[in-house]
Amino acid sequence: MNFRNYTDAEIEFADGVNVIYGENGAGKTSILEAIHYLALTKSFRAGTDKHLVSNKADMCRVQGEFAGANGNTTRTTIAYALDSGKHLTVNGQKMQIFSEYIGDVPVVLLHPADLNLSQGGPQLRRRFLDVLLSQSSKVYLHSLMQYNRSLRQRNLLLQQPNCDVELLKSWEENLISHGVAVIQKRQQAATELSELVKQYYKALSQKDHNGKIVYQCNVSAENGQDLETVYRHLFAKKRAGEIEQGTTIVGPHRDDLLFLLNGKAMKTYA
Repeated sequence: MNFRNYTDAEIEFADGVNVIYGENGAGKTSILEAIHYLALTKSFRAGTDKHLVSNKADMCRVQGEFAGANGNTTRTTIAYALDSGKHLTVNGQKMQIFSEYIGDVPVVLLHPADLNLSQGGPQLRRRFLDVLLSQSSKVYLHSLMQYNRSLRQRNLLLQQPNCDVELLKSWEENLISHGVAVIQKRQQAATELSELVKQYYKALSQKDHNGKIVYQCNVSAENGQDLETVYRHLFAKKRAGEIEQGTTIVGPHRDDLLFLLNGKAMKTYA
């Protein structure tokens, strides 16, 4: 209700492949956006939720019923009001912590903007991994959220005129603990994705090309080194520079995902 250009609509999908077609501006993408919104509680194209509300309306509501492979049904309602914000209800229960719901309705989106995945900035590729892993692992989502929370607090501390170094170190321990969990899960995912890319790229191109994905980490342990120890050493080494710059430069929030073709970066050569 009052979602984008839909004042009121009810859509039922068949099993298998569904094709949505219509004139430009008819609302095809809005249907996909509504599904994405129900699954991840976020739009894939709107900067803020208020942009989802139809003109002259003060709230929108989207409801969905999802049948799982195990036979269970998930009934989700998301309502957003300009004056009270967003509210999520799952199977009749109001959710206070949205992250507890993420992953219950897995969704994969292929969008024209995804062409920027190999050509755009590293933040796009990190987000790609984060969305994928957050749906498949609630442990990863928790680690990521705690890492981002600690990162915000440490950056605020770094921006203070007289930075408390001891307090800074305490936030570093939180970042190390959750950051290592994020890094290890991303590395595992990159390895698994790389094998799939290698197989499917050869099948689609019908050429002897080698596609590969590499997780580029700025906290890397070599020769049997402990990742936490390396992380802690980097913080100590970079701390003075971070205080000067007012931001954290060590950690997975600066990592990248490289797409390679025959050993060369697709961003440059493909």
